Amino acid sequence: MKSFVSGCLALALLSGVTGCAQYHTGSAIPADLRTIAVPPFENASGHPRAEVLTTQAVLAEFRRDGTLQIVERENAALEMYGRITSCKLEPMRFDHDHPYRTVQYRLTITADVKVYERATGKVVAKLGKVTGSDIFSTQSDLPSTERDAMPRASAKLAQAIVRETLLSW
Repeated sequence: MKSFVSGCLALALLSGVTGCAQYHTGSAIPADLRTIAVPPFENASGHPRAEVLTTQAVLAEFRRDGTLQIVERENAALEMYGRITSCKLEPMRFDHDHPYRTVQYRLTITADVKVYERATGKVVAKLGKVTGSDIFSTQSDLPSTERDAMPRASAKLAQAIVRETLLSW
C-alpha cells in the first residue's frame, strides 16, 4: 500500500512538472527589441485633439506596463505608427418620457496601428484597427460631456494598443 501511495505521489509530481515545461515568465520580446519610440499619432478622424490624447495615453500605458521602455526615436529598436481613423458617437439609451432625447452615448475611437523594427524596417506587429470606447450619460450639454469622455476612451484605446502590441510576439 505504501509503495502504491508513493508511486501515485511520484506520478502526480512528475505530471505537474512536465505540464509546466513550456511555461516561462517574463516577456517573449527579445531583449534587444525592448525599447520603443511612440511619435504623435496622426489624426484622420477630424475630431480635435484625438491624436494628442491618444498619444499621451499610449505613452502612459507603456510606462505603466513596463515591458517596453519609451525612448527617443534615434535610440529605439522599435517604432510605433498610429493613425486615428475615426471618432464615432452613438446613441445608446433614450429618455423614456422624451423618446427623441438621448441620455446615454458611446464614444468609440478607432486607430490603425503598426510597430516596426527601426533597423530593418520590418513590421513586427500589425495591429490593424484597434478600438477604445467610453459610455457616458449626458450632463448639461453634449459637447462638454463628450469632451470629458474623450480621455477615458483614449485610455481604453491605449490599453488595447499596448496589450495587442505585447501579445504579437
